[in-house]
Amino acid sequence: MIENSVSEGSRPWASIILAAGKGTRMKSEIPKVMHHLLGKPLIGHVLGLLRNLDIASRVVVMGHGSDLVRDCLKAYDVNLVVQERQLGTGHAALCAKAALGEFCGNVLIICGDTPLLKESTLASFMEDHASSGQILSLLSAHLKDPGGYGRVLRSGSEGAQIQGIVEEKDATEVQRLLTEINTGIYAVDSVFLFDALDAIGCDNVQGEYYLTDIVGLAVSRGVPAGAVSFATEDEAWGVNSRMDLARAETILLDRIRKSWMAFGVSFELYESVYIEPDVMLSRDVTIGPHIVLKGRTTVGEGAKLGAFSYLEGVQVPPGSTIPPFSKLIGA
Repeated sequence: MIENSVSEGSRPWASIILAAGKGTRMKSEIPKVMHHLLGKPLIGHVLGLLRNLDIASRVVVMGHGSDLVRDCLKAYDVNLVVQERQLGTGHAALCAKAALGEFCGNVLIICGDTPLLKESTLASFMEDHASSGQILSLLSAHLKDPGGYGRVLRSGSEGAQIQGIVEEKDATEVQRLLTEINTGIYAVDSVFLFDALDAIGCDNVQGEYYLTDIVGLAVSRGVPAGAVSFATEDEAWGVNSRMDLARAETILLDRIRKSWMAFGVSFELYESVYIEPDVMLSRDVTIGPHIVLKGRTTVGEGAKLGAFSYLEGVQVPPGSTIPPFSKLIGA
């Protein structure tokens, strides 16, 4: 059994971002993680979540369309590896082993198609794992409609000891009634992780190496493992289809607009405004209806933007008034 040294409080962190999936339900030749959401690819949102977390090494596992993904991530501080054959999430994580080299510590595993997660949720999850004495932690969530997601299996009632994860395609009718789902995010000791990945098999409906199987393996070996339900329902949703992409856009836009209102920005016809995450606003700015704000646009204090205007990559001076139907695009 692996001895845990989490209590020392100084174990380093690495991360593995799984981005090898084709995304069949997107009906596209473009890799799923490269589909855009509010001006940037899905994987760009995920890497943005990790930017301020204390993670020493980031490894992105690519697969389908790896050349496109590689070109997109040139500006990011990440190590890139290719899963030549898509043999499942467990095999994808194992592909990151060489890139991590002699790393010894905690590994955060996250999917590249989960743009709705919040940085604060990941930070709390990592902190909980580091202080819990566990070798493996799983981030879970409760969904009203858990269809399509792997279910968390527990030994008894909610809150009881985790027993494993079952993918929906392998689940029984009773198991499919469970509402606690696996978000696909793990915090796990690096030594146990790669030992477990070497040990799992592919005896399932898909014939794939499931990353989820490391949970059952931990339980069978008596390794401390647990699932914590820090993620809200909307954070847990991944993007698997065009409809999912549209839903994610609605949720992220609502978060962005509410955040700016809390800061001191006024919106007219609030739900009609499109605003990307890299846009910077100042206090007492007034945003008219049906406005589009894209890229690294900045708007100075007290400025007023007229209805139906389009601004991309421009700087609006403080106190300015932009007439309705304006189109301003930076160089």
